[in-house]
Amino acid sequence: MTLNFKKKILIATGGTGGHVFPAYSLARNLIKENYDINISTDKRGLRFLKDYSDLKLNVINSSTIFDKNLIYSLFSFFKIILAIFKSCYLIIKKKPKIVFGMGGYSSFPVCVAAKLLGIPFFIYENNLVIGKSNKYLLPFAKKMFVSNLLLKGIKNKYKYKVFEVGNIIRQEIIDYESKNEKKLDYLSFLVSK
Repeated sequence: MTLNFKKKILIATGGTGGHVFPAYSLARNLIKENYDINISTDKRGLRFLKDYSDLKLNVINSSTIFDKNLIYSLFSFFKIILAIFKSCYLIIKKKPKIVFGMGGYSSFPVCVAAKLLGIPFFIYENNLVIGKSNKYLLPFAKKMFVSNLLLKGIKNKYKYKVFEVGNIIRQEIIDYESKNEKKLDYLSFLVSK
């Protein structure tokens, strides 16, 4: 009898398309390589992923404490603490070997929980200025993958953790570009005239 153990990975993503779509692309590529993938996001991110019934989705709502309203900031702080507890439960239940944080404030509690539970986590930044969540997670992350090494906002003492991997894009976009390459060449010819 042969046992097939898949390596388990948890991908934590923020709730906007800029975080969700790279997370989706990473998940798709890892699934093709026979990894067991779970994705955590908040209600906002779920709206981008809900139609992909083959994905294992987990909703952990969080918040940002960067608000001028003191009452809202206190409420958000407790919401983040609750999200960290929920993230610990998710990690204990799913038993991932590693966690990928794809940025956004809903990835923050999952990465904090990973650190608390001794699970290595990696973060990804696809912008040219490091986001707040990734900025606070970087000291504890194993590595930070970036779309471009011109990324601003990283302290010199953490630059050894940064590795350029480019933009993580969906296969449909790659396929679309190759199918329409001739059309694009023709359009650029017309524009140059």
